Amino acid sequence: MVASGFQKIDFDFMIKKLSVKILAAIILLFCYCSSSYSQGNVLSEGEELVYVVSYGFIKLGEVKISLSGKKYIEGKEIYFSKATMKTYSGIPFVSLNSVFESEMIYENNRVYSRRFKAVEYKEDGILKIEYAFNYDSNFVHVIVTKDGRTDRDEKIKINQNVKFQDGLSLFYCARLDSYSEENFMIPVFMNEAETSVKYYFNSQKEETSASIFDDDIKTIRCNGNASFKGVFGLTGEFAGWFSDDEARIPIKSQMNVMIGSVTLELESYKRKNWH
Repeated sequence: MVASGFQKIDFDFMIKKLSVKILAAIILLFCYCSSSYSQGNVLSEGEELVYVVSYGFIKLGEVKISLSGKKYIEGKEIYFSKATMKTYSGIPFVSLNSVFESEMIYENNRVYSRRFKAVEYKEDGILKIEYAFNYDSNFVHVIVTKDGRTDRDEKIKINQNVKFQDGLSLFYCARLDSYSEENFMIPVFMNEAETSVKYYFNSQKEETSASIFDDDIKTIRCNGNASFKGVFGLTGEFAGWFSDDEARIPIKSQMNVMIGSVTLELESYKRKNWH
C-alpha cells in the first residue's frame, strides 16, 4: 500500500530517462568535437595559395605556394610542397626568381623538414641548394652547386633529437602551431647553418581585410622574430594573420626585408571546401 498523498516512484522509468539524457549529452559532445577544428585539416593536398608582395603602393612580385601531394615513405607520412617567387619586370629595388621544394614529415600534428631544394636564377648563373636531413645520424647533407659546378658537398652536424624547419616547411609549421597560444622557439636550418625563429599567437580574434574578399575575414594574429636572413632579405620582427577556421590560411603578413617593410596579401587560392 502507498500512503495517501504520495505517488509511487517508478525508479526504472527515472533510470531510463536519465540514461537517455546522458546518451543525448554524449551524442552532442561527439558532434561538437567532430565539428571543432583539427590541426590535421591544415594540410590539404592540391591547395594553392598566391600572394602579392607590396612595398607601400608598389607591387614588387608574386609568391605561389602549393601542396602537391602526400606519400608514405619508410613508414612516415610525407607531404610535398613547392613555392615559386618572382619579382615583376621593371622593379628597380630587387630581382628574384626562385623555386623552393620541401619534403615534410608529418607526425603528432607537427611537420619538420626531410629534404629541401632551392633553385635561384641569377644574372650571373643558376644557384642550387639541397639539404637532406639525417636525424638518426645527426647531420644534414648539404650540396651547393652553381651552373652545374659543385661549390660545397658537406655533412653538417646538427643537435641530437632536434627536428628542423626549412624556409618552406616553416610556412606549414606556423599554421599548425596556430592552434596553440604557447610561445614557440622553432629550430630552423637555413643558409647552411642552424638558426631559429620565435613566434606566438594572440587569442583575441581580429578582423582583417584583403582585396580578394568582399568583407573582412576573422583571423588569428601571429607575431614573431626571425634570427636568420631569408628571402627578400627577411629578418627581424614580423606579423601574420591566419584565417580563424580549420584551414588556417595566411591572409596577410608584414615583414622587414632589405628595402624596408613589405606586405604579402592573399590574391587567389585553390582549396577544397574553403570560402
